[in-house]
Amino acid sequence: MKIKQRTMRTGVAYLIPAVLFVLLFSVIPFFWNFVLSFQKWDGFGSPAAAGFRNYLSVLQNPLTRRAFGNSVLYAFASTFGGVVLGLLFAVLILRLSQKEGGIFRLILYSPAMLPTAVVGIMFVFFFNPEMGLLNSFLRLVGLGGLQHIWLQERGTAMACIIFVAIWKCTGSVMMLTFAALQGVPRSLYESSYLDGASFWQQMKSIGFPLIKPMILLATINTLGAQFKSYDLIFTMTQGGPADLTATVPIVMKKTAFIYGSFGSAAAMGVLFTVVVAISILLIRRLLRGETYEY
Repeated sequence: MKIKQRTMRTGVAYLIPAVLFVLLFSVIPFFWNFVLSFQKWDGFGSPAAAGFRNYLSVLQNPLTRRAFGNSVLYAFASTFGGVVLGLLFAVLILRLSQKEGGIFRLILYSPAMLPTAVVGIMFVFFFNPEMGLLNSFLRLVGLGGLQHIWLQERGTAMACIIFVAIWKCTGSVMMLTFAALQGVPRSLYESSYLDGASFWQQMKSIGFPLIKPMILLATINTLGAQFKSYDLIFTMTQGGPADLTATVPIVMKKTAFIYGSFGSAAAMGVLFTVVVAISILLIRRLLRGETYEY
């Protein structure tokens, strides 16, 4: 009994720093943000009660409505592209030998290891209309008519940002799903092969259903990261042109620290939290499935 009590006290002692960290940097700021969303505060002086006026101003502002739409489009499009490509690469690497597979995993995962701001700056040069690699390649192959000012045009700016986000997040999805695919017993594949199933039929009927919990985990992790993305969009377009690529984190920062309306920014954050929670619940429902033991 004494050993059990000593073990419990040791466990509690190790947990206290982590609990304090979560309270100080997650729980308390969340509730403070919720309280602040009902107040009018410019960062100085004392806050004044504002009721639901902050929420009404957020919902009535065309800029914030566009920012919410951009955030949802960016998060879902980049997550969908990253998960599909990540699964595809994981399946293809599964067919390679251990040595070749290790090389390709390193290459495909390397974008995920780069700092997001560095990736954004790198692709700003890539999409540069004068000396960028993309337009230079189009001119070289005689397709100069397809050149664009990629990050400054209405029809291409958001698409370019989504492309970069997919390029960066695909490696993480690939690593998670590849590890899960490796855990599927080869005897199941061999049995289906004897029944005449092709490799892609094996993946569709055996591989993907068995790793569905991992696919769900990778999708939710990617979706959450894409929703709160700030540095990639800011370094590439700063929300431009004319706020056409502005997302909620960018508008929140401007509202609070440039326009001095911390209450409206807090209300935006609360509404954004609701949107993210609904999106995650929707993904969980769409990708729900049974858990198999093998």
